[in-house]
Amino acid sequence: MAVMTLDFYSKELKMSTLLTLLVPDSVRIGDLPVSQRKCLYLLHGLSDDATACLRLSKAELYANETDVVVVMPSAGRSMYCDGINGQNYFTHIASEIPEYLELLMGLSRKRENNYIAGISMGGMGAARIALTYPQHFTAVGLFSGLLDLKMMLPFVTEEQRQEFPFLLASANDMESTLLNPINLLDKDKHQGLKLIIRCGQQDDLYLMSQAFYAKATMLGLDATGLFEAGGHEWRLWDRFIEDFIMMMSNNKHE
Repeated sequence: MAVMTLDFYSKELKMSTLLTLLVPDSVRIGDLPVSQRKCLYLLHGLSDDATACLRLSKAELYANETDVVVVMPSAGRSMYCDGINGQNYFTHIASEIPEYLELLMGLSRKRENNYIAGISMGGMGAARIALTYPQHFTAVGLFSGLLDLKMMLPFVTEEQRQEFPFLLASANDMESTLLNPINLLDKDKHQGLKLIIRCGQQDDLYLMSQAFYAKATMLGLDATGLFEAGGHEWRLWDRFIEDFIMMMSNNKHE
């Protein structure tokens, strides 16, 4: 695979930002252009950046084995939200990047070719993006995700209150705010979107994943919950990424 790094100016962020991509190299591309390939938007966690999945998982190997395109944006510690010091990370990743990559290299915008997944904070971002725009994605992978923010409220520190005021300003409204992924689940809107929820049983975010899965199942959505021994760790996330990419490659569309 070819590893590409784009340093480009973002209108939504009002600054230059990094984007890492895995795309077929000259040997593997054959006669199938990127416009006809499956694409995974893979979102990093709170302490990582656009290179994390490339460095800490075997994402390149899995992309190499399946010929999918992987897009890995940087979101800092934004929780993938809009309106942070004038920067719109949610809109940047949900809309600006796909539109730019379609114009730049012909990446498909068709629902059947697009998937999104995220780890930890990235799980929150992937959930909110996929549930807001289900018409854009076949499936979403939520790996150890921040999926029910009201569960974290009793444990929030003063330092976190100061760092994430854009989230905690909604503390009194966590049952309904659209910043909380679990509140976005809708039995009608999300029919046809495949939800894959995975988490280690010793992960501090395990109960969030279980609550999200339980609500999705109660609503009759196409949800799969897989929970196994392990913590908040890359050894698990690497396997989750592998399984998700293999699932993508096995989903055949005419």
